[in-house]
Amino acid sequence: MGNVILKSLFAENFASFAERIIFTTETDSSKKEHLDNCFVNGDLRFNKVSFLYGANGSGKTFFCKILREIQRYLTLSPLIIASDNTQILSTPHLRELDAPVKPFAFDTASQKKPTTFGIEIMLSRTVYHYEFSVLGKQVVYELLTKKFRRTEKLIERTSPAYKDILLRSELKGFDPTKQTVKPEALCLPVAAMLNNALASQLNNAIRGIQVVNMAAGRLDPINPMRTFSKERIEKYLRIIQKADPTIRDITVSYSEEEVARQKIAIDDFENREIIATKTTVGIDTKHVVYNGEEELINQAPITFFAEESLGTIKLFTALPYLFDVLETGGVLIIDELENGLHVSLAKEIIGLFSDESSNPNNAQLICTSHQPLLLNGAFRRDQVWIVSKDSFGKSVLHRMSEMATPRAKVDLPAQILRGAFGCNPEIFFDNSTY
Repeated sequence: MGNVILKSLFAENFASFAERIIFTTETDSSKKEHLDNCFVNGDLRFNKVSFLYGANGSGKTFFCKILREIQRYLTLSPLIIASDNTQILSTPHLRELDAPVKPFAFDTASQKKPTTFGIEIMLSRTVYHYEFSVLGKQVVYELLTKKFRRTEKLIERTSPAYKDILLRSELKGFDPTKQTVKPEALCLPVAAMLNNALASQLNNAIRGIQVVNMAAGRLDPINPMRTFSKERIEKYLRIIQKADPTIRDITVSYSEEEVARQKIAIDDFENREIIATKTTVGIDTKHVVYNGEEELINQAPITFFAEESLGTIKLFTALPYLFDVLETGGVLIIDELENGLHVSLAKEIIGLFSDESSNPNNAQLICTSHQPLLLNGAFRRDQVWIVSKDSFGKSVLHRMSEMATPRAKVDLPAQILRGAFGCNPEIFFDNSTY
């Protein structure tokens, strides 16, 4: 079906987003500047790179968690239909999956309203719109549509009960077994688990979008064999040596551990099982020390994650995600891109996505940042989003192209530094604090 393109993300009554916020990578058709920053698929044009700016606590990380929450429910739902989901979800590795969704906390009325998440992706030339609403732990609404020339509903659910799930077109084949969908589970991932072809493709496409937090980077590869192949390790080594020239070799070990196994309690499902696993990654490096001008390999007692510089570690943990998406296409979301990295290196990473030679498959990068200098270059105004929080604790999201800015030669870094778009924090240390 081709590489996944992220068209939009939206949420309502989640974390600091009390009202619905909508983010899109589709370009503003009225803006004609820097068309080389975009790519075309079908009748739509998309940005390769999108930036999200805001003050501390404005909601940037919660924005990234919108996708994480969608992915969490896609992962959780098949586990819920197991015969004894209490057992499988009580394992330490999976316990956090079963946490209740967090609605907007600073308005009592919000606690009684459902939380809504939504995503639009494009596969080949078809746009799929998927959204669902959760109240407490129950799914109260679910909708899947596809649009190719015309819009068609594939899943329409209006209550937690499976009887209120309507299935059409490619999802119609799941109708005889929809009773497996419990009130706490989504229909789409359950249909995917039971081998509905389209549901599987969409489930894998959405779950395959990587979200990386540079403040707490960790290696959690989707395909370890590809991510840590000999060819890849050699590429990582050449890059890491620019940060630490004493490194001569990198060895990556990874193991997959089964943390839970549970049979599905439906007799005619061919004795299927849900198996949950955890991947552990270890890094060993060989360094050089010198005896005069003579190199002595592996003599330096350096433990990579304990003794390397924080910037080198963060760069290394980011590299697999960068290469995965640049080599095959897809979407990468990075929270606080510049965290631990020099601004020049962060700009280089952005440049990899903007350059057609390093990004031949039109991979998309979405990054949150505090650093205005990342925008020091030829960027479109519709690539930049501003998130801000009001005095009631509500975060709102605005696109810079929709704000009043001069048409020609907009100095985006200078504008942001001057606080022109409301993405700078209030003054923290005024006369009242000392």
